[in-house]
Amino acid sequence: MRRATKNENLKRFENRVQAGFLGQRMINIPKKILTTVKKNSLINQLYITDIGFFPHAKHHFRQRKNGCKEHILIYCKEGQGIIEIHNTQVELKANSFYIIPPETRHAYYAVQKDPWSIYWMHFTGPQAYSFFDKLDKDSHDKPRYISFEQRRISIFENLMNVIEDGYSSGNLEFVNITLWQLIGSFVYDSYFSEIGIETAEEDVVARSIKYMKERLNQALKVDEIASYFNYSNSHFFSLFKKKTGYSPIHYFNHLKIQKACQILSFTDLSVKEISFQLGYEDPLYFSRLFKKTMNISPLQYRSEYKH
Repeated sequence: MRRATKNENLKRFENRVQAGFLGQRMINIPKKILTTVKKNSLINQLYITDIGFFPHAKHHFRQRKNGCKEHILIYCKEGQGIIEIHNTQVELKANSFYIIPPETRHAYYAVQKDPWSIYWMHFTGPQAYSFFDKLDKDSHDKPRYISFEQRRISIFENLMNVIEDGYSSGNLEFVNITLWQLIGSFVYDSYFSEIGIETAEEDVVARSIKYMKERLNQALKVDEIASYFNYSNSHFFSLFKKKTGYSPIHYFNHLKIQKACQILSFTDLSVKEISFQLGYEDPLYFSRLFKKTMNISPLQYRSEYKH
């Protein structure tokens, strides 16, 4: 990314539009209302302070020398814009977003030849940092690209509609509970988007999980799975654990125990029969593994959850 030249962009926007942009929406929640939000244990861990939409925002420019108290998420729906932060220019294009952390000097503006249309919001609360930390901390000099999803746009629009209807406790609670889903749609785009789900099927970890689920009656080993996908044991193990948080065999056992729970709930098969059906030759080992995972024995589980 090209380094920003000091003040080179300030002159460019001396005559920027003051009246706003046709079709723009902007809502700043009053501080008095935010005080009530902070006292509401249902929503005070993560909440919106400002939200809006600027379409075709030619001459749009904003500079904060001392940063902002909240995290700022800027989602570019179309067009282009620039965010200047950390002495770097981040180019935001269609279907990309960037989150500016609190207390960080920054400026942002639309590219004049193809001005951006952006949905944006300020959000804060103790859990705001948790979402921010989920993003790659090393990618502060580049945007993150996501699939276009009308559902994401609809959530933005719905939140603004509800806030514009007033600041009742129900409105505020709905908006800020839904905020978790909205931010999650950015952080976990592959789960949220229809395109992402299809793409995920081509991912080796997703494909290996599918491979496991189709072989719950077998006793798979890491080298078998890795070899099937033409990976070395160590590389496959590293990829799998990085994405899921578990080793492949640990994850495979979780899938088996999940299946065992279903069999216990909906059939009268014995523990021994279930053990063999799931590829465990030793029913005692299966029972110990089940109890370690579920904190109760297979028979206790059946007693509680039999349908």
